Amino acid sequence: MNNIILLPMLFFLFTCSHTGHHKKHAHPKGHHKHHSFSDAKKWEKVFESKKRDVWQRPDLVLKTLNIKKDHHIADIGSATGYFPIRLAKKANKGKVWAIDIEPNLVDFLNKRAVKEGLDNLTSILGTPSNPLIPSPVDMILTVDTYHHISDRVIYFKNISKKLRKNGRLVIIDFKKGDFPVGPRDSMKLEESQVIQELSKAGFTLKENHQFLPYQYILVFSL
Repeated sequence: MNNIILLPMLFFLFTCSHTGHHKKHAHPKGHHKHHSFSDAKKWEKVFESKKRDVWQRPDLVLKTLNIKKDHHIADIGSATGYFPIRLAKKANKGKVWAIDIEPNLVDFLNKRAVKEGLDNLTSILGTPSNPLIPSPVDMILTVDTYHHISDRVIYFKNISKKLRKNGRLVIIDFKKGDFPVGPRDSMKLEESQVIQELSKAGFTLKENHQFLPYQYILVFSL
């Protein structure tokens, strides 16, 4: 079966958050060193690092995406909640589904949502081949996850059914180049390839933002 690469969706954040260690990023076809995600508190320090804020610029990203209070959003590859927490605060009258394939991270984020009083945020367990988005949403977001997915045309064609009318698919992933964070260059995808693949899946590029130092932001609609 060649659906989705069998590694945790959020493995990408390990390299994104360790400056100077991106050469050790896992190979996409299974030749990787497995990292246990059982210690969610340990990974919280990695995923939620203040150093990441400097280059990820989350507030500017969300402002650019124009999140409405009543939006329903699915974040695929949610880990400890770097973007889902922020999304839930923006869409405080809507709903955020935070999706991961690691049970410990799902449990951790649900507890974090309760602790922070975000009753509109729910983390759910997806599968490697299907994020299992429970209900139609206004936006599907993937951050540094797209390049880990194989059979992407089929995958995104299938999940397009979960987008509401006028819904958006947002891909944030690493630009080609030798940067201090992110995967090795051979794993990165050119924007043109992402656009071509998603065109085959039925999507049309609407916005292309280049203000992040290491990543592009591509916004698609059906």
